[in-house]
Amino acid sequence: MALVKKQDILKFIPQRDPICLVHSIIECSEQGVKTGFVIEADHFFVNDNHLSEAGIIENLAQSCAAQAGYICSLRNLPPKVGFIANIKDLEIHSLPEVNSEIITEVNMKAMVMNVTLVVATSTCNGKPVASCEMKIFIPE
Repeated sequence: MALVKKQDILKFIPQRDPICLVHSIIECSEQGVKTGFVIEADHFFVNDNHLSEAGIIENLAQSCAAQAGYICSLRNLPPKVGFIANIKDLEIHSLPEVNSEIITEVNMKAMVMNVTLVVATSTCNGKPVASCEMKIFIPE
C-alpha cells in the first residue's frame, strides 16, 4: 500500500497538471524514495501511445521532488522547489505504454550545501525503463 495516493500527491510536489508525473509515494525515507506513475493516454508527455523520453526524465526528477516534499511534511515545513542541475549517464531503455505503471526509485548518494546527488532508476512491469545520476539544486 502507498504512503501517499494520487488524490494527495500534489501536497508533496510543486508540479501541476498537465505535467504531473508522480501519482503515488510507495516508500520514503531520508535515503530514498519509491514512486509510482500510471501513464494516461491524454498526458502531455505521451506520444504514439508511449511516454516520451522527456516524460521519463521528468518522472525521475519529480520523484526526487516527492521525496523532498514528503520529508518536509514530516517536519511541518512547506515543500521546497528544486531544479535539475545536472544529469549524468542517462540511459533510456524503453518507452512504456499507456496504462502501464512506472516504478521509480531514487537513492541519495551525497548532499553538499544546496546540491543533492542521487541515483535514479525506473522500471515498468519489472523491465528497465531508465537510469541516471542527477544533481538537484534546492535554493535557500
